[in-house]
Amino acid sequence: MGTPEEVRRARLEADYEEMKSIRGTVISWQAIGVPPSEYIVTFNVRSYISAVQQRNQHRVRIILSPNHPFEKPLVMMHEMSPIFHPHVWPDGKICVGNWDYREGLGSFVVKLARIFQYDPTLIDPYSVANYNAADWFYANPTLFPTDRQPLPVPGNKEVGGQTFRIKSPVSSSTQQKPKFVIKQK
Repeated sequence: MGTPEEVRRARLEADYEEMKSIRGTVISWQAIGVPPSEYIVTFNVRSYISAVQQRNQHRVRIILSPNHPFEKPLVMMHEMSPIFHPHVWPDGKICVGNWDYREGLGSFVVKLARIFQYDPTLIDPYSVANYNAADWFYANPTLFPTDRQPLPVPGNKEVGGQTFRIKSPVSSSTQQKPKFVIKQK
């Protein structure tokens, strides 16, 4: 195992590669740094910005700390009013809940997109940042999720209308190459 700086750099590079696999029409992003330690992520999903108003595009800034991946990222709305959500503070900071250092950044960003879609399975009544939004959420269960468009799967790539995913190679002792799974859209 390397030094903490080497571990962080390797993880930042791996996170960048995983982020490339989720870029598309629903999630786009800009990386900051080499390797990137900050991202400006745009979600093209419908979400509420008040109890009566929706917006179809949202931007967040993700800052990966010097202790990444062992410390949760700082996530906040970027240059936009925050969404009206139980896990978003009125100042725009997003409560990301428990952080699992093993989760790649691409997977984490897709989970954020699900939060923006108000996926009911990701609402934690014991970790509320905005009580007004939480009361409204629980009083209006038929409104959620707000957006049902499919989200990207980290590790999947699109090529010519097909999606492929690299599967983990069989044990290295068998000397087989990685297999590809191809799904038609």
